[in-house]
Amino acid sequence: MILQTAVAVLYFINKVLLSLGKKSGWQIGLLASILAIFYFYSLGSMLLVGLEISFLSILLFGLLTHQKELKQQEILYGIMIFVMILLFFILKESSWLEFSISLLFILAIFGLAHRWLLIGWILMLCGHLLMGYFTYQKGEFIFASMQSLSAIVALFAIIRIYASGSKL
Repeated sequence: MILQTAVAVLYFINKVLLSLGKKSGWQIGLLASILAIFYFYSLGSMLLVGLEISFLSILLFGLLTHQKELKQQEILYGIMIFVMILLFFILKESSWLEFSISLLFILAIFGLAHRWLLIGWILMLCGHLLMGYFTYQKGEFIFASMQSLSAIVALFAIIRIYASGSKL
């Protein structure tokens, strides 16, 4: 229960900070991702373990390129290709719901790291709603509740982007 709470709270803080454009959001995300590997392993969801391993790479890339012009986009594309191949092989042991959640979160983090903010946050919102449902079904009520709060943060980020007049 401590691990569940730590991962949920850290990822919530991660979303709040990223929605405000803060670099520390990427740093908190790295810590949350490391803890989430152990959490999802304890749930027996190897697909979500694979997702978190790939998140580490994408979050590190986002941290290193925060507010900078992307010059090494090929690295990000390489990570995405690797993640998709990894998901393909792990999918055989996982449900379509887990696959959908993983795909939504990977594309969301990719979009945020690539600064396609509106697309990234919409995908993040969908991912959190599905993850909330998935973890609720597993009896992980604290984590499911934090997913609902994270969905609200994603919605806040979407509204903030619309209010600022951004195209992405």
